[in-house]
Amino acid sequence: MRAWISAVGSAVLLAVLAAAAPAQELSLSAAAGGFFPSDQAYRQIYGSGPSFAGDLWFRLRGAIGFAAGFSRLSDKGVAVPRDDGTETYPLEFKRTSIPLVAFYQFDAGPAAIRLGAGVGIHRYQETWQTVDLDFQGNKVAPRFVLAASVKVIDRISLFCSAGYESIPTRAGSALAANVNVGGFQLLGGLEFRIF
Repeated sequence: MRAWISAVGSAVLLAVLAAAAPAQELSLSAAAGGFFPSDQAYRQIYGSGPSFAGDLWFRLRGAIGFAAGFSRLSDKGVAVPRDDGTETYPLEFKRTSIPLVAFYQFDAGPAAIRLGAGVGIHRYQETWQTVDLDFQGNKVAPRFVLAASVKVIDRISLFCSAGYESIPTRAGSALAANVNVGGFQLLGGLEFRIF
């Protein structure tokens, strides 16, 4: 719970700083795509899954800026016994993230390229749907992002991003001692320039 209070406080602080700073550009991106986990145990159970994100990109006068957003992924999987039994256990995994990133932006022809680093504040939950098991936790982890936008019409651009986070949970299973629920996120969508 404290992680969420910290996340909301950070987002509010970022919004206040954005309102007080001399802004050159403020944009909102909305995107969807795929999540590709880096942990083998996660991949065996869930594979890759859909991911959705919205981010507010605030660039100061110059090339430096800040971004804050919200992303959500949800995967379904199946656990099977390790002793070759025939039982199956349907699982559902959900992760909600609030990324806070500082970025450097440069133009490459018609495209605006952003290289960023920061943190992601995550809440994750795995639910075993047919038995009374539920695992959940909160984690703050480093985040790296590469994003690009290409203007289509006046205030609308095509948007794509690639992000990476390592999110070790410190929770183990028979498949791994420290399950990592992070990985690569590839997204595409639209960006709307506010000013």
